[in-house]
Order: sequence, then C-alpha cells, then structure tokens
Amino acid sequence: MKEAEKEVPRRPDTEAVYWTLTDIAGFLNVQVNTARVYNARASLNRRKGTPKPGDLPKPDAIFGRSPVWKPATIIAWSEERPGMGVGGGRPPKDHSE
Repeated sequence: MKEAEKEVPRRPDTEAVYWTLTDIAGFLNVQVNTARVYNARASLNRRKGTPKPGDLPKPDAIFGRSPVWKPATIIAWSEERPGMGVGGGRPPKDHSE
C-alpha cells in the first residue's frame, strides 16, 4: 500500500458539488482505503438485495468509473448511521468481580 493511502485526507470542501471517496474519507476522518471498503460492501449488499443500516449510500453520480456523492448526501448519511457497538457482537467482559 502506498504511504499516501495510509494518511487521513484533509476535511473536504462542503461547498463542492460532489465528493469523491477521498473527500468522504477526510470527512469521516478515516483512511481512503476504509472509504473504498465502505463503498464496496454497500455496493455488494445492494446487488444482493440485502442493504444494511449504515451502508454508504448509492452514489449520486459516476464519472467514468469513479463514484461521487453530493456533500449533503454524505453528511445526512453520517448523521444517521449507527454508532460503534451496533449490530451485536461479543458482549464486553464484566470486570466488576
């Protein structure tokens, strides 16, 4: 993996017409590859007909092979997505003993 892909991009321009995955990564404060994974998983879930809460929304447009979203789409999605710990998983250990 390239060193630049490991860095978290700067915050995107909220006045831009569209955001790329790099812009979304900057907005969410995650690496670009993480945003790519969010998109890939959401796309797969949509294709299988099993979308999950918190999936990245369908792109507002596609330029060539690059999906793009309106900033308002991503901001609204970010505010509505489930937080950490949603979806089950192993319960935390009880350290009260």
